[in-house]
Amino acid sequence: MAWRRKQRDRIFPVDITPMIDVVFLLIIFFMVTAQFAKLSRAELDLPREPGERSELAEPDTIIINLTRDGTLIVNDREVERDALASMVQEVLEQTTDDPAMAHVLLRVDRETDSARLNELVVQLQAIGVGRVRVATEVP
Repeated sequence: MAWRRKQRDRIFPVDITPMIDVVFLLIIFFMVTAQFAKLSRAELDLPREPGERSELAEPDTIIINLTRDGTLIVNDREVERDALASMVQEVLEQTTDDPAMAHVLLRVDRETDSARLNELVVQLQAIGVGRVRVATEVP
């Protein structure tokens, strides 16, 4: 009678397909979120001034980019100057209850006329925005 040897070196198949799927989903997620982060940063030549250093913006911050040619970009959407007030009010309604507590970050190109910046600040004050900061580069 032949005795069978116990097979101790049994190899169990490991299915790594779900793990590969998860890895690919994570890669796609990080690629897409990196693109969204780039969209909020219009190519601007910011003024070089020392100032308060802030690494992270508050989560409810409205970012307004004012380019050299006067184009306004509010939270990644190009806006006409006439429609700025309604656009900012719409964003404020979605993010906060009190416009005076809203945070607005102005990213203004160095070559932009200061009159355009002043007009923008006056428009924001008319809406009731209380906290406005101007982004700069550290020299």
